Amino acid sequence: MKLLNRVAPDVLIAAVLLVLAGLSLLFLGSLVAPPKTLLGRSMTAITPSMFPSIVLSLLTLLCAIFLVVRIRAPEAEAGGEVSTQGWQRGVAFFVLLTCYALTMAPLGFVLSTALTMAAVSWLVGNRSVTQIVALSLAAPIALYLAATRLLAVSLPEQEFVEVLFARLLG
Repeated sequence: MKLLNRVAPDVLIAAVLLVLAGLSLLFLGSLVAPPKTLLGRSMTAITPSMFPSIVLSLLTLLCAIFLVVRIRAPEAEAGGEVSTQGWQRGVAFFVLLTCYALTMAPLGFVLSTALTMAAVSWLVGNRSVTQIVALSLAAPIALYLAATRLLAVSLPEQEFVEVLFARLLG
């Protein structure tokens, strides 16, 4: 417990994320399923590991930059000691994202993302119901349409949502 008192929580989290992202990059071939093939040809124009490798590379880079900046300027400690409420919010955020990952397939991308965005927005202190609802509805729909229509990426979705978008967009 003495180590946790000496290391700031943000530095500890960034270090853990750096290690996990780096390991995920190393073992990405084992983590991502090979693409489906039809008559010996790939069914998609991009490899399934492209987006995870981009995200993991950016996460590794950002964590490394953050750690270098914090190590060079340790006196710029953000808030000193972290309160119990801060740790509770961190745990709540982790639980929310875990629930998001678990509900993505059964609820679909749009609904699970909207619910998670609303909960995270409330968790970080936004109390404007209008803002929460607007952002939680507009952002998942825009992301879904951009990913499925522009990038041709398949996202898990309920059938009625896919039918609705197909009818609305022709």
